[in-house]
Amino acid sequence: MQKALQGIFSLFRKTDPPQKRLVRKPWGQSLVEVAIAFPILIMLFGGVVEFGFILNTYLSLLDATRESARYWSNDDPFLADGVTDDDVNFYFETAYDVEKLLDPTILDSAYQGRRIVLDPAKDDVIVSVYGAEGSDVELLRNAGPYHLFPTPAHASGNYPSIFTETSILNARVGSAPNAGILLVELHYNYHHVLNLPWMTAILPNPLHLQAYTIMPIRSGEPE
Repeated sequence: MQKALQGIFSLFRKTDPPQKRLVRKPWGQSLVEVAIAFPILIMLFGGVVEFGFILNTYLSLLDATRESARYWSNDDPFLADGVTDDDVNFYFETAYDVEKLLDPTILDSAYQGRRIVLDPAKDDVIVSVYGAEGSDVELLRNAGPYHLFPTPAHASGNYPSIFTETSILNARVGSAPNAGILLVELHYNYHHVLNLPWMTAILPNPLHLQAYTIMPIRSGEPE
């Protein structure tokens, strides 16, 4: 009888759920997973850092062309007699300003900050002024676009201009008023900072970067 009563009362007792067995990964498995993932993470991190250097350099190139074009758009590319300035004073100063903005040590030898040095054998700054009237666009320099670094092997510079009279005409709206157009282009060969082998397999080293600014120039408007 006692055993029967104990069996009945045991039905009303709160029983604890069975303990689940904790399953742990062996240390060796964790180390293998880390060893597999670590090189991939390093490659991704290195690529992000190198891309940051590239983007920062490109923005510096763009700012230099913009600052030079904005300043010299208030000047006159013509001589006093109305002839196009083939003496290249206007064009030289515009292009040279780009180089000075990138490399402040040209004006201040004590400068210790960041600088981008242009290579005369591989880089170039190109300055062009166009006059647009209706469906007609004309380059306003008899000798063609100005190149900061002409070479004996490339009298027209290390790179051709990415703009032509036809391309500018195609970009204009048919009803657009007469306009003078100042173009400042910069071609720069970027050398990888980290020089990672997996990055050079994706992006060439050096990497050709080009930036340009288009600015209206009042003195170039056809009359």
